[in-house]
Amino acid sequence: MKKLLLSATVAMAASLGLTAAAEAAWPEKPIKLVVPFKAGGTSDQTGRVFQAAIKENNLLSQPITIVNVGGHYSIGSRQVMEAPADGYNFLLIHIALMGGEGSGALNFGWRDFEPVAASGEFCLFPMVRKDSGINSVEELLAASKSKPDSLIFGANLGAINHLAGVMLQEVNPGSKFRFVQIGGGTANYTALTGAQTNATVLSGAEVIKFTRMPDGSENPEAQIKPLAYTGPARFPQLNHLPTMKELGYNMEFCIKSWWFAPKGTPKEAVDGFAAAMEKATQTDRYKKFLSSKGFANVFLKGDALQKDLSDTWTAIEPVAILAKKK
Repeated sequence: MKKLLLSATVAMAASLGLTAAAEAAWPEKPIKLVVPFKAGGTSDQTGRVFQAAIKENNLLSQPITIVNVGGHYSIGSRQVMEAPADGYNFLLIHIALMGGEGSGALNFGWRDFEPVAASGEFCLFPMVRKDSGINSVEELLAASKSKPDSLIFGANLGAINHLAGVMLQEVNPGSKFRFVQIGGGTANYTALTGAQTNATVLSGAEVIKFTRMPDGSENPEAQIKPLAYTGPARFPQLNHLPTMKELGYNMEFCIKSWWFAPKGTPKEAVDGFAAAMEKATQTDRYKKFLSSKGFANVFLKGDALQKDLSDTWTAIEPVAILAKKK
């Protein structure tokens, strides 16, 4: 009997040991990170700087593979939501996930995922073509009021640029853009450059990429221009441009990058990925990235992340509902 008890005890200990070893071994295979936008935009740049920082500093034992999914952001988001919750599938998105839910563009939302982390924070620039004859936000809003629905505003319906466009027109009662589905930052840059649209918004990182030279000077070949900034203070690399509040408009719109996993993803994978990301935020590569793009160095996980998501939903749901009506 004693031998049986001893054998059972040894077997249980071995089983527990194997379980602990399996958990401690995460990750055991490459990690897939879906960015539900085309390559080149702000989310893509954010994902790739984390990918590089984690690899260069050996913060994970397995590589991160980034998969860009074009089209509407719901496509890539749904892929992750429906992916196996095995600890090897992650999503990098932003407030579009809430905008899509609130506007009805999505039939799922942030609560259908496992929150992992929030990183960085960026704000936006209303953009027009250089040859548009529009040289200020005041002129843009006046044009959209004098001829409602005549100015085509490039957007990813329910996403950042759509929500920002709705907020922009609402600061001037009577203004009304005609929102059309274009996509993310890269797609909207292309559409605006090609005169398929009249206006949009781009992040600071995108404005620098698409309108500035490597030394920071203006790219003379760029056909688009920013008018103002939706951040709380002027954008460092373009500090000649005023904030919306400086212009007298009650508008501030800034976005964090959110990282999610499929619902039910093991805690060791969620915590492990978040821990590697947090360490990556301390690297020189990541800090230089933030500085070059004008991002605020924000990192949230755990309870702080849950509170931020809840607070953001409370603030953005009314805007998203309004976007649905536009």
